[in-house]
Amino acid sequence: MDNFHHTQIPTRSHKLVVFYCLLIFYSCNSHQQKEDHYGWTNMKIPTEQEPYFTKIAKSDLHKRKTFAGLNPLITQRYLAELDSVKASAPSLSNLELQQKSDSIANALEIRLQGQLQLFDDSLFIATDFLQQNFELSIEALNSATWRDSISLDVFEEFILPYKLAYEVADTWRDTLFRFHCDLTDGNPELRNLDSLYAYHMDNTYYGLKSGGELNRNYPSEPNFSWLAFSKEGDCGNRCRYMMYHLRAAGAPATYDYIPGWGNRPVARHAYVGLAHRDQQLSTLLQNDNNPNNLVNDLNAAMFTGYQYVFNDEDLPLGLYVQYEKTIPKIYRETWTDQDEIVEIYKTVPHDQIDRTLIRPNMVDVTTQYLKTTDIEVGKPLFCVGKMAYLATFDLKGWTPVAYSKFNFLGRAQFKDMGKNILYMPMLKNQQNLEPVGDPFIVENSGDKRIVKPNYNDVVDLHLIRKFPFFSYAAAHARDFKGCIIEGANKPDFSDASAIHTVDYYPFFMHRATIETEDSFRYIRFRSPSNKPFRMAQMECYSGEPDNLQKIDNVLYTQGTLTGNDVKAFDGDLSTYMVRTEAVFDFGTPKTVTEIRFCPRNDTNGIIPGSEYELFYWDDEWISAGRQLATDYHLNYNNMPSGTMYWLRCHTEGREERIFTYENDIQIWW
Repeated sequence: MDNFHHTQIPTRSHKLVVFYCLLIFYSCNSHQQKEDHYGWTNMKIPTEQEPYFTKIAKSDLHKRKTFAGLNPLITQRYLAELDSVKASAPSLSNLELQQKSDSIANALEIRLQGQLQLFDDSLFIATDFLQQNFELSIEALNSATWRDSISLDVFEEFILPYKLAYEVADTWRDTLFRFHCDLTDGNPELRNLDSLYAYHMDNTYYGLKSGGELNRNYPSEPNFSWLAFSKEGDCGNRCRYMMYHLRAAGAPATYDYIPGWGNRPVARHAYVGLAHRDQQLSTLLQNDNNPNNLVNDLNAAMFTGYQYVFNDEDLPLGLYVQYEKTIPKIYRETWTDQDEIVEIYKTVPHDQIDRTLIRPNMVDVTTQYLKTTDIEVGKPLFCVGKMAYLATFDLKGWTPVAYSKFNFLGRAQFKDMGKNILYMPMLKNQQNLEPVGDPFIVENSGDKRIVKPNYNDVVDLHLIRKFPFFSYAAAHARDFKGCIIEGANKPDFSDASAIHTVDYYPFFMHRATIETEDSFRYIRFRSPSNKPFRMAQMECYSGEPDNLQKIDNVLYTQGTLTGNDVKAFDGDLSTYMVRTEAVFDFGTPKTVTEIRFCPRNDTNGIIPGSEYELFYWDDEWISAGRQLATDYHLNYNNMPSGTMYWLRCHTEGREERIFTYENDIQIWW
C-alpha cells in the first residue's frame, strides 16, 4: 500500500456512486484491446455507465487544445513515417536517423521557424478515443492497490485526462496500460506505489538522454510517442515521460515545477509528484545547504551518488561548497483552470499580469516540499499597481517566482515562501518588471532582513569568485589529494625524488612551494593509486618569490603532446587532461621553486588577465569600477556594507551571481 497519508474520499455527490460502480466493473485482467499505435480503437462502455461518460466528454475535462506548428494530423503522420523508418532499419545511426528526419520533415513542409498555433482537439479526436481513454483510466485505478486513497476530484484531474498538456494526443494509455499489466505480473512488488514510482524514476525518467537534435523537427510539445521514439528530453520531458507511465497505471502523477531557483540561473525545473499526497517528500526541504537533505533531480546540485562532502578544514578561508539548489516556490500544473487564477485575469489589468508566471492551470504546492514562511510587502503610497511579485536574480533580469494581490491597505501577503533566499519585491508596469522597495533575505528563522547599502560603515572586499562554488565543480579536487610531485633527470624517472605531496584539496589554481635546491629536467605529477585526475593547468616557475620566471614545457612547445594531453599546458583553465600522471620536460635541468596546478573547474574563480567589474545595489546597480585581474583574487576597498554585490566578467563566461559579504566571505544568492 501507499505509505503516505491519504486524503479521505468525500461521501457526498451521486457521481461518486457511479465512479465506484465503474471501479467495480473493470479489472486489469479484462483488458482486451486491438493494438493500433496511431489510430483510435473502438471500445464501448456499458449502457448503464453511458451517462457518466457523456457528462465527462462534454465537460471541461475534454475541452483541450493542441499547441503545434501545423495540423496535428500531419504531426502524427510525420512521427508515423519516421517510426516506420526506424522499425525497418533499427541499426540506423543517430546521424542517419537525423537525415531521414530532415527528409520527411521537408516532404511534409514542417518548418519549426513558423508561428505555433492552437488547434481545438475536438476537430481531431473521435468519441471512441475518449471512450477508450475513459475505460482504461477506470480499469487501471480499479486494479491499483492505492485506489481507496484516490478521490473523484483527484481521479478526474490527474488520472483521467487523455493527455498531459498541449501536446498532440496519441494512444499512450493503451500502450502503457498493457505494459504496466505485464510489468506487475512479472514483478508483483511493483503493485506498491512507492516501489512503482522508484522503478519509473530509475528506468523511465533516466530512460531519456540529454540532447535533442531530432527535436528540432518536431512541431509540437513532445508527446509519448515522440519521447518513446527519440529517447531524448530535458528534465521537463523526462517528467512527462514518467507521468505517462504512472497515469496509465492509475497513479495520479503530477507535473510540479520550479519557476526559478534561489541561487542558480533561471531555468524551469520539474519533478513528478503524486496528487493524493499532502507531503511529497519524507523530509521537508529547508534550503539550508545540508548535504544530508538532498533529493536527486530536485534540489541536489549534483547526483547524490557521486556527492562528496568536504569538511570545513578542507576549504580555504572565504570559500564554501554549495551542495543545494535553493527553491523559492513549487507550482503544480493542473488539467483544468483554477478559479483563483481566473479571478486574477478578470480583475487585474492584463499589463500587470506576468503570464510567464501566472497561468490559469496552476496551484501552489510549495508546502508539500519545503518548510516555508509567510512574507508581507507594501507598495508606495501613490502606486496604482494591483499585483505584487517576488523575484530572484538572473543575468537576464529579475525573475518573478511568486505573486500576490495588494489589499486595500497597499499590503501584499506572500504565503508559503522558501527560506534562505534573497527576494526583490516588484511591480509590473506595462511589460516591464520594476523594483518596489528594498530587496530582502528571508532567514532560516523566517525573519526578513533588508538588504540596503550603509555608506557610514564601509568594508574591504576580497573576492575570489563570481559564482557559487557548487559541489559538481568542487568534486574535481577530490582526486588530487594524495598525489605526489616528483623531480628526475632520467626520462623513466628511475632516479625520481619526491619534492611535494598534495595532502590537501586544490580547489582552483594552487601554488606549491618547492623547498629543494636540486635541479631536475623532468617534473611528474602522479597519482600513487593510479586513479585518474583531471588537470586543467600545470605550470612551473624558478627564481625568488617576488621575481618568478615561468619555465616552458618543451613537450608542449615542440608539439610532442597530442590530444587531451595538450590541455594541461595550454593556458586555458576551461580545458583539461585526464591522466594518472602529467610529465613536464624543461629540456635541460632547472631549479624549480614553485609549481602551480589547477584541477578541472568551472572557470568562475578570478582569472589573471580577465577584466571584471563590481556593482552594488542602491535602488539600481551602481558600478564600483573595473579591474584587470593580476592574481587569482580581486580587492575592492571602502565599499558600502549591508548591500548586495554583483561581480561581472567582461572577458568571457556566462555564470555570475549576486552575493552579500559577511564575515569576510562571499555569501551567494
